[in-house]
Amino acid sequence: MDWFIGDFNHPAYFTIYADKEVEAGVEGPALAGLLNLPPGSRVLDLPCGWGRLHPHLRELGHEVFGGDLSPLNLKRHQLEHPAPLVRMDFRALPFRSASADGVFCAFTSWGYFASDEENLLQLLEFARVLRSGGVLLLDLAGRESLRAALSDVEGYWLDFPKEGYQERATWDRAKRRIRTERRCQGQRFRHDIWIPSDAEVREYLAGAGFRSIAAFGGLDGRPWEPQAERWIYRAIKP
Repeated sequence: MDWFIGDFNHPAYFTIYADKEVEAGVEGPALAGLLNLPPGSRVLDLPCGWGRLHPHLRELGHEVFGGDLSPLNLKRHQLEHPAPLVRMDFRALPFRSASADGVFCAFTSWGYFASDEENLLQLLEFARVLRSGGVLLLDLAGRESLRAALSDVEGYWLDFPKEGYQERATWDRAKRRIRTERRCQGQRFRHDIWIPSDAEVREYLAGAGFRSIAAFGGLDGRPWEPQAERWIYRAIKP
């Protein structure tokens, strides 16, 4: 079973990522601004999680539809931020072709799949559901910053007593994927995410048909640089 099927659909997920609720107040308006679509645009929030960024898209006057694989996340989303929601898999989105003005993909939600073909398919699906001139906003962790942050702690278990979990992260031999193990609520979780280089991100976006690819190095829209903590790409479907 793919790791993300279980890891994101467990109550411990909300404990491990509790800090994202607070961060949403900063990330949401900033990312929605970088999406830079006019009011009234139809935006797909993929994956939407429990809807922490949803209000900030709505505040700009967008028509927002959410999609996520986790029934638990979708249930919380509907309780806290009622909206049109659907359970979905990135490899076969349940939306009509050319039905959206924007796709909003935040919090390093690309690179989950084990094969390059599946990760490309996710971008191809994003392109398929966008209208001509539609915008994809892809928010990723900066590869070089992440590697630097792990240089002194890689392979060690770290305690987060306030948050209620332990964590250990390692890179694979090829230095293309980060594997993060967590212990929380008596359960063990293991994320396995591809962290691409800038060249790879651009190659895959172009391979999915996107053009006019702009890159930012932070939520404030600063110019991209290799050491930036966030690599945020805004790409257009021709």
